[in-house]
Amino acid sequence: MKSINRKFLFVFLLGIVMLLSLAACGTTDAPAADAPAADAPAAGDMVASFVFTNTGSVEICELYLSPASQDSWGPDQLQDQTIPAGAQFTLNNIPAGQYDARVVGCDNAGESTVQLDIHN
Repeated sequence: MKSINRKFLFVFLLGIVMLLSLAACGTTDAPAADAPAADAPAAGDMVASFVFTNTGSVEICELYLSPASQDSWGPDQLQDQTIPAGAQFTLNNIPAGQYDARVVGCDNAGESTVQLDIHN
């Protein structure tokens, strides 16, 4: 029973992290690792940067984005990087729009999926 509570807490905290990081959209207050978005923006699309802040206590090893209209996930945006607890990760050149995001904790610590509205 205790492991279920931990898993629920981890998923809940990751959801909060994703929602709170939306408030940091487009800010450059803190240094962050940079990575290109999964798909290059089409000509004329508005593009944005998105800052993920890991406010949880578990290191994040995988981060996937997918336009909300698609059924499959894009590639792991972190590639060989991780987001330690308390750290930030910036995705650049993301076409503005509705996205689903999936984060996975290191060592199978759990995962969370949230919807994001990314805009300039």
